[in-house]
Amino acid sequence: MSNDLMLFENGLKELSPMFADVLAATMPVERFVRTVVVSCEKNPLLLGANRQSLYNAAMTFAVLGLEVDGVTGQGFLVPFKKVVQPIIGYKGYNTLGARAGLTISGSVVREFDEFDYVEEAAGPRLHFRKNLKQGGRVVGAWARATCNDRPPVVRVLSLDDLLTIKNKSPRGNEPPWADTEGPGWPAMCEKSAKRRLSRDMPLNVFQMAARMEEAHEEQGKHSWINPDRGVIVNGEVIEPDGPAPQLTASQMNGASRLEALRAEAVMAAERGTDAVRAFCRRLDKAEYAALKSHIESLKETAERADRGAREHEN
Repeated sequence: MSNDLMLFENGLKELSPMFADVLAATMPVERFVRTVVVSCEKNPLLLGANRQSLYNAAMTFAVLGLEVDGVTGQGFLVPFKKVVQPIIGYKGYNTLGARAGLTISGSVVREFDEFDYVEEAAGPRLHFRKNLKQGGRVVGAWARATCNDRPPVVRVLSLDDLLTIKNKSPRGNEPPWADTEGPGWPAMCEKSAKRRLSRDMPLNVFQMAARMEEAHEEQGKHSWINPDRGVIVNGEVIEPDGPAPQLTASQMNGASRLEALRAEAVMAAERGTDAVRAFCRRLDKAEYAALKSHIESLKETAERADRGAREHEN
């Protein structure tokens, strides 16, 4: 192991208490740190990038509770113009959905597949049957999020939609986007459709992840997730519906501070009961007293996330 990598790993270990707070029971902090180190071993360019951006990208995946060793396909650390950008894999979106009690499915549509999508009063109706004998070029992509207690959410992207996203991406002319003969191009198309699901979902970790990545993939901006402030794009805090000025310390006091904590409590609940406990440990007595009833109202959400995580593991 190089000296630079050893120094970086030591720096990660110093941040272990912060990682542990946001990871909760998603995975052991030692395992998470190891996945980050493995990424740097596989791609030495990461250690040559801005070191703070590398730490920020690692924190992003700790918040999301996704592995970044490049093997599971959940998340990737990608150096881009000396800045490390966290990139979520399509399997990462599946994992985030499962923890929120959602079943995420989707695929590319090729020219010989059967595909029909209709918007009806009772909800969207989608029929898809893959033609296993004939492949054909990709002509679109679809994604669906289903849950027992809410109508399904469906997004369908045409080939023009997918090419628009590809052309906006700062990596549009590089793999995996440029991997038209291999698995890269279809995987990016499928992931783009899954990311679009967030636009029709209530605020949750899935939506936060999609907003973060959309800023990079479709706007060419550096983005990451801070455990206390949420999505950061080019140094500014981004609200769910669009950009907002970065919050000052005084703005984070009082009602503004409580509103931010309420939103964070919801996102913690969607990662499970252990994440809620970790969130509560970070509150002072006054904050906990003000948020107690709100936190108690999220008990069912947290328990549903626990069930979703167990089902995903099985």
